[in-house]
Amino acid sequence: MDIKIKLAKSGDAGEICTLVNSVYRGETAKKGWTTEADFIEGIRITAEKIKGIIEKKDNVIINALIEDKIIGCVHLEKRGNYALLGMLSVDVDYQNKGIGKILINECERYTKEVYNCNKIRMKVIGRRKELIEYYKRREYYPTGEREIFGASGDTFGVTKEKLYFEILAKKL
Repeated sequence: MDIKIKLAKSGDAGEICTLVNSVYRGETAKKGWTTEADFIEGIRITAEKIKGIIEKKDNVIINALIEDKIIGCVHLEKRGNYALLGMLSVDVDYQNKGIGKILINECERYTKEVYNCNKIRMKVIGRRKELIEYYKRREYYPTGEREIFGASGDTFGVTKEKLYFEILAKKL
């Protein structure tokens, strides 16, 4: 597989939106291991929100492409002395092929070299134990902090149960 890494442009918002929603929500998402479909209904994000992220200062969406198709993406935002990693998405047909690892490695490089920060943080839904374990294997550690899902107002969908985010971090 010849995977190219590129920063997203505003024109990519629709394709990124389709990818992210297919990975996290709905029936297609259930084929992959990153699904939230069993405990959150509705869309994960809108194209307008993605376009806003791309155009916002100190925010990037990093895409993984095969030929010209976006098969993975991740949002990285500089927040003071650290970067916040979020929305890591890999097309369900390309999961378990190392694409997530490539995107995380690029986030770590970008955080150090472009944002000039030495720490990454992320929010993971607490009931996603397999995802938390995945990040632990990548040397992310639980900070002990939690945030109620939806408290920041930047989430989409209707929860079927009370959820919280577990905050993970990694020193680079």
